Amino acid sequence: MKEWLSMEKWKASGLDKKLLCLLVGVFLLVICIPTGNKKNKMTDYEPAETEVTIESETEVLEQRLEELLENVQGVGQVEVMITMNGEYNQIEGVVVAAEGADYPQVKQDIMEAAQALFPIAAHKIKVCKMVE
Repeated sequence: MKEWLSMEKWKASGLDKKLLCLLVGVFLLVICIPTGNKKNKMTDYEPAETEVTIESETEVLEQRLEELLENVQGVGQVEVMITMNGEYNQIEGVVVAAEGADYPQVKQDIMEAAQALFPIAAHKIKVCKMVE
């Protein structure tokens, strides 16, 4: 037994390196096994700012369309409402209230801008005169 435990015999046979590798492997496995007491990092996951819900995406689209339309000549102040299908995340309709909507050319410009930006038919876009 004394001979078996002697380090010289282990070193000569290469068992010291094998045993060390085995112990390190077991240690790494023990460290990696989840215990269940710790919180799972995936359950604590919070979406990054770039990941948005349908409501906030809709708000961003509305705001960007408002900013764009207010820079179109004759449109004036605008307010935009966009509806989306929550299941497919697709735009279903656009309503624009604009100061200059009583002028046919302005109304046409607003319609064409909405159609250029969103893949929806003209009958799903409504342009109204804004109350003064």
